[in-house]
Amino acid sequence: MIHAYDEMYVEGAMIRMGDMLEYACLDCGYDPDGFWKMFVQSDVARRFEAGEAAIVSGKSGPELAYMILLSMDYKDEFPQPAWREERSDLYWCGWVLAYYQWYTAKSFSEIWRSVSIRMLQRLYPTLHEADIQKTVEILAALQKPVKKTSISNLRLVRGMTQQELAERAHMSISQVQRLEYGERKVENLSLKSALALAKALGVDVEELE
Repeated sequence: MIHAYDEMYVEGAMIRMGDMLEYACLDCGYDPDGFWKMFVQSDVARRFEAGEAAIVSGKSGPELAYMILLSMDYKDEFPQPAWREERSDLYWCGWVLAYYQWYTAKSFSEIWRSVSIRMLQRLYPTLHEADIQKTVEILAALQKPVKKTSISNLRLVRGMTQQELAERAHMSISQVQRLEYGERKVENLSLKSALALAKALGVDVEELE
């Protein structure tokens, strides 16, 4: 099997992912799946998937959280990371997801379609002391394909004009037109714009074509 990046980085990547999720949720107070969705749709996720050394080994978990939250216009002062004597279930969730992404070379976006943080938290009591390959097998069994739909079809089904969609997504009508005509890809939008567009259409970003 071809893995996502060099194995020498995977242990550090797992630690950083666990620290990132724990810090964002326990220190900053974010909902686990809410923060994870921000991560999945961020540039940090793309760089993590590629095993970019500056991300998987050059940043701490809290520093990765800073990058993601700042990309979403976070304005408050970041709290100091708390010292914890024992790792939480959230740390384990991040730790497992980093390994699973490396092992399968799937994108975090693809994984997210079938695997939520809440789901992993429910698996934690049973699996956190098991061999990680057992968790990999279970997550692989949960993976399912996602159906993508064109923006224009979604808009028409919802009875919106291009102007109405532009207003709801806080975009210009020319931006909507370029997306519908294939002159621009959803993947090239900023995280904030992609989220706003998906919300206006009532779907997840991963479902937009």
